[in-house]
Amino acid sequence: MTTSGPLLPAAPGLLFEAEGLTKHYGPNPILQDVGFAVPRNKVVSFVGENGAGKSTLFNILSGIVAPDAGRMRIGGVAYQPRDYGEATRRGVARVFQEQSLILNVPVYENLLIGQEARFARLGQVLDRPAMIAAAERIIDDAGLDVDVRRRTGDYDFSKRQSIEIARACLAGIHLAAIDEPVVLLDEPTSALDRRDEEAFFRLVAKIRARGSLLFVSHRLTEVLDVSDVIYVLKDGRLVAELAPGGTSEADLHGYMVGRERAADYYYERRQRVLAPAAPVVLQARALAREGAFEPIDLAVRAGEIVGIGGLLDSGKSALGKAVAGVDPPTSGTVSLDGGPDAQPDIGRFVRQGLGYVPAERMAEGLIADASVAWNISLASGADLFSNILGVWRRRREIAIAEHYVRSLAIRSAAADVRAARLSGGNQQKAVLARWLCREPKVLVLDNPTRGVDAGAKEEIYRLVRDLADKGVAILLITDELLELIGLANRIIVLQRGRRVAEVPAPASAKPTERELVALMLPQSGRADGVPGPAVADPVDPNEPELAR
Repeated sequence: MTTSGPLLPAAPGLLFEAEGLTKHYGPNPILQDVGFAVPRNKVVSFVGENGAGKSTLFNILSGIVAPDAGRMRIGGVAYQPRDYGEATRRGVARVFQEQSLILNVPVYENLLIGQEARFARLGQVLDRPAMIAAAERIIDDAGLDVDVRRRTGDYDFSKRQSIEIARACLAGIHLAAIDEPVVLLDEPTSALDRRDEEAFFRLVAKIRARGSLLFVSHRLTEVLDVSDVIYVLKDGRLVAELAPGGTSEADLHGYMVGRERAADYYYERRQRVLAPAAPVVLQARALAREGAFEPIDLAVRAGEIVGIGGLLDSGKSALGKAVAGVDPPTSGTVSLDGGPDAQPDIGRFVRQGLGYVPAERMAEGLIADASVAWNISLASGADLFSNILGVWRRRREIAIAEHYVRSLAIRSAAADVRAARLSGGNQQKAVLARWLCREPKVLVLDNPTRGVDAGAKEEIYRLVRDLADKGVAILLITDELLELIGLANRIIVLQRGRRVAEVPAPASAKPTERELVALMLPQSGRADGVPGPAVADPVDPNEPELAR
């Protein structure tokens, strides 16, 4: 790291400063001469396309990687962390884009990880009651309804995200007497449900009164709502510093991608009008999983996009896993392409032409330390990439991987690059490429654009339309309400594991957010719990994730 030359004198009111941060991986520049200032008690946001350099910037700030050049300062004092531990001791904490909790230990152990020495008696025996008490203070300060004694894995994905946010925001304040924390939030709300999201923004206000926050999110409306200053990164450079008051979502998109966001963002004009005789390619009958969803029938025809919507407790992701045979259902059958009804099995279904993209790409979709080529070939080792003698066809694997790197514009990637080196959106494209190379007949997509920037989302939406044009039957499960409405031919609504409605969604007559939310929310006054015509709570048109 280059440190020659003094930093400019500290400006009054600044908590964190960076100047000239530069980082290369091989010949590829990832960050180029990035400098910015973070005032005390403010929220400073960074937006940019996947691959713009946001995660690399946060890796430098949190001590995970060292810059090739540049200088930083906290509270006027030089800051050059050698590792993540030193960064946290200096008051820099981080919520990662992918969860970093240990699921098989109690919540309090996750909240206090790395702080165990503070609770050791005689240097050897942990004072667990004291640890539990300290963890409870953190949870209470965060405003969360969590029992710190429970196993972390017993909580759903949204609640675990809240636990991780509480750890980053408050552990240093409670345990290390950090007076002015600098908290790095990397896509913190991408997996939060509505209640946890509201608790998160209350926590942001609380931390803002004590220190400062650096915030990355692909939800541009959210960025505009929470930020005091917005920096735009493009191709590793800061290209704009904006005040949210005079900036629109369209302005941010233009700075990020260098073009205006398309008016037809979901390519609704390309939505297929299916003939009545279009063949059914995916048919589920009386599919049920105990504790997740009750018996459900559904059918998807060739070239059709059927959306599945509902709140986080609706069972929609569990339904997708059951249809694909990832988590076999308790009862019911699925048939593919007119074949026999059978218990779903992911191995057999893949051979018959089904692909499945999971919601949690790092936990279920990718092997981060393996190459892009290996991740793309992962589902096809038995047929596409080995000969009849079982010999691996390495040249074919590389050629196909390079084809999809080019055709899907997987940035900063080559066939032999580790998947962990890619940004979230480019990792998602690699997961999609795994199934595209098999020319699937059916695709089950669970939140295919989670943690993906606006430009990459648009590319994925175009790809989904291309697949529908080729006759692929697509089951789309998503928490994003506008995505559900914009892409689907029709929408099946689940509520607490029950199918409660099917809503037509032709391109010429899309349902509104209000109409769908009314179906997703439990309504009082009905003995069976099925929503009637009652009006839903008021919907803010600028908040498309109300289905979360």
